[in-house]
Amino acid sequence: MSSAKKVPSRPLSYKIDKLKELPTKPGVYLFKDGQGSVIYVGKAKSLRRRVTSYFTKQPDLKTRLLLDRATDFNYQVAPTEMAALLLEDSLIKKYKPRYNIALRDDKAYPFLKLTVNETWPRLLLVRRREGDGAKYFGPFQGGMVREIIRLTKKIFPLRWCKGPLKKREQPCLYYRIGVCAGPCVGKIDQAEYRLVVAGVKELLEGNFDSALAKLDEEMRQAAAKQDFEWAAQLRDRVAILQKMLEGKPWQGQASQVNLVALHELKEGLKLKKLPLRIEAFDVSNIQGSNIVGAMVVFVNGAPFKQDYRRFKIKHLVGQPNDVAALYEMIGRRYQGGLTRGLPLPDLVLVDGGKPQLKLAKAALSLAGLKDLPLVGLAKKQEELFLPHAIKPCHFSPRSLALLLLQRVRDEAHRFAIAYHRQRRDRALYQ
Repeated sequence: MSSAKKVPSRPLSYKIDKLKELPTKPGVYLFKDGQGSVIYVGKAKSLRRRVTSYFTKQPDLKTRLLLDRATDFNYQVAPTEMAALLLEDSLIKKYKPRYNIALRDDKAYPFLKLTVNETWPRLLLVRRREGDGAKYFGPFQGGMVREIIRLTKKIFPLRWCKGPLKKREQPCLYYRIGVCAGPCVGKIDQAEYRLVVAGVKELLEGNFDSALAKLDEEMRQAAAKQDFEWAAQLRDRVAILQKMLEGKPWQGQASQVNLVALHELKEGLKLKKLPLRIEAFDVSNIQGSNIVGAMVVFVNGAPFKQDYRRFKIKHLVGQPNDVAALYEMIGRRYQGGLTRGLPLPDLVLVDGGKPQLKLAKAALSLAGLKDLPLVGLAKKQEELFLPHAIKPCHFSPRSLALLLLQRVRDEAHRFAIAYHRQRRDRALYQ
C-alpha cells in the first residue's frame, strides 16, 4: 500500500512571528498549504486570540492534521462580528477549503428571508428561495445564520411572531424582552416600522453606516413624537451598533472623514454598496524603458499595504504605451495567480480618462468581471469617467469622495515610480 506523496513545505511554526501582527479585531483567517492553496477559513471575534489559540492549546486530531499541512496564514479584518460571519461564508464558497465542511449544494443550507412583501416584514430562516417578492440573503454555512439572527435582534426591533400580524390586547413575549417594536399593540406605525426594515436590509448587505443612519432616524422620529420610552430603547440600540462598528476599518482605524467619503462615493458613482476595498493601478516608464506597473489597495479609506502588488510589464519592451501596459496589468491581476490570494475589490480605479477606461473595461470583461465597478480619474481637470457614461462625472473640488480618490490615485503613482526607480537603478549596476 503506497503512502500519499508528501509536499515539501516549511512548517507553520516558521510563520509564528506573524502572530504579533494580528489585531484584536473581528475578522477571518485563512490557512494555506505549500502550494499557496487555502485549506481552511475561520472567523474570529478577536483574530489575535483565535489564531494564537492554535499554537497554545492542545489540538484535536482534525486541528493537528490542519496544522501539519499548513505552511502560512493570512487574515482579513472585518468591520463587525456580523461582517466576519458573512465574509467567512463567502470565502468558504470561493475556495472550498478541504478542512471546512464544503457547501456542496446550496439547497442544503439556509437562507435569511426578509419578507418585504408583507405589510409588517419579518426575518425568517428558510431552506430555499421562492419568487414571492421577499429579499433573500445567503445561503449560509451551518449555525452561522442563527448567529446573524441573534446579532440582528440585538440591534433592530423587528417582529418575530409567526404568520400575519394580529391585533392583541397585551404585547407578546418578544416585546417584553425588548427584541420587538410591538406593532401588534400599536406601539409603532407602519412608516416607522419600514425604517426598521430598511435598517435590517442595510445591515445584511454590509452597509453598516447606512444601517446606523436608519436606526438613528427612527430614534429621532420617536423623540419628535414624544415617545421617549421608545426613543430611549432605540438610543440603546444605536449605542450597541456603534460599539460593534468601533473596529472599522478592516485594517487600522477608520476616521469619520473616511466613512463620509465612502458614502459620498457610493451615492455619486451609483454603486450598489460602499466601496470598502478600492484597488488602483498606475504605470511608470521613461521612453519605454523598464516599464512597470503598480497596484495599491485602500480598505475603508486607508492604505492596506500588505495587498500592494508590483508588475514588471512583459509584452511592451521599448514601447511607451501606458494604456496597453494597464491592460496587461489588470488582466494579470484578475485572471492570474493573484485571483487566489486576494479578494475582489468593490471599486477599481485607473489613472486616466476614456482610453484607459476602455481597455481596463475590456480586461475586466475578459476576466469575467464586466460588472465590477470601474472609474477613471483624469489628472487635467480631475474628472471622473464611468464606462457607460457619455460625459464625465463631477464631484465638488472639496468633496471628501474626490479627495479620497485623488489620494488613492497619487499613492498608486508614488508606488509605481518607486518600483521604476528601483529597476532603473538596478539596471545601471548590471
